[in-house]
Amino acid sequence: MRTLKVLHKSTRRRYSTTAILGKRLFSDEFDENDEQEGTKHQPISVSLDVQVLGERSFNGSCSSMVNMADNLYNTKLSLGTSSSGKENFPPKRITHPSKWLSSPYDHNERGPLQPHEIELHRGIVALSKVEPHRSKVVVLIDKTSLFLGQLGDSFGVSGHVEAYVFNVFCRMLFRENHPRRSKTHYFFTTLGDYFLENWKSEEGRREMKRKTLRSFNGAGKALPLHESDRIFFPPVHDEHWFLFVVDIIARKFVFLDSYYEGNTPFHIGIRDLMINNFIKTWEDSNLRGMSFRKFGVEYPNMPKQIGSDACGIFALNWMQTWASRNPMQRQFTMNDVANARVRFAVDILFSIHNTEDQGKILVKNFAW
Repeated sequence: MRTLKVLHKSTRRRYSTTAILGKRLFSDEFDENDEQEGTKHQPISVSLDVQVLGERSFNGSCSSMVNMADNLYNTKLSLGTSSSGKENFPPKRITHPSKWLSSPYDHNERGPLQPHEIELHRGIVALSKVEPHRSKVVVLIDKTSLFLGQLGDSFGVSGHVEAYVFNVFCRMLFRENHPRRSKTHYFFTTLGDYFLENWKSEEGRREMKRKTLRSFNGAGKALPLHESDRIFFPPVHDEHWFLFVVDIIARKFVFLDSYYEGNTPFHIGIRDLMINNFIKTWEDSNLRGMSFRKFGVEYPNMPKQIGSDACGIFALNWMQTWASRNPMQRQFTMNDVANARVRFAVDILFSIHNTEDQGKILVKNFAW
């Protein structure tokens, strides 16, 4: 290889005398007294043995180091890499909601109820008790409707949440955060009924199966189910709401319940039934195999309700906020139920995705 000439100390240009601010340190002008062999217009020839293969930007270098650190961390724990398929690595952890509000930036914390929210909720409950307002459709989101009576009865004091509320809430969550962004799917209560085999005849079973398969197919058009992180199903059994979560990224079947523990007869009688029917539905839909038979079953120790009417409120809240591997999520307790009834009723009615405006006008005129 050719050796580049090194300038003698006495012939080097004295750049220290050049002003730094506002001027370039290196001049483009050619100095005939300079001993350098190349200029901007006559560059130094480089041997063919030297090749510039490429360069990496600062952002690219940072990204590469972060990925390398993540892979080394996972390898040390024998957990696989973050870039591998979801079906190929176990969860790093299953964490339970924090007893404390760990993060001051929790986006689910909206502060205390505002006076206008309380007034709107009062109007919803009052109007839902009288005709003809009770029978009016006041919520319409993607062809999923809700009567004012159903809304008021569900979120009034000691109200038991109705199935239609869950269905509308699923559509609202879909619109607020599309599955391509949230990596989450929410299904109607009819799928929970199918998994629990709540049919009365063979014809009813076939009809429920048809609707379930159609729901799986429709959800897959928004985001293939195997690419999602979590899938939520809100079932009701013996008039008690709980949440059945297929946590694909954690490889767990998770049951969230505000009243019953996992070792009670309530869940012992339905756990395997729900899991097996879900797996069979997945297979009947010809979806990608996810080794569901190897998934574990988790019953997080969630705060419990007092009385028998708050289970639906707990389930709605968990649908909106629960994440299996977020150590900073805050616990939802019985002390939060009363305020949550107000928030849920107002948020659903006045959602920007609710295209039925007459209900909003009716409640606003009553409140003020």
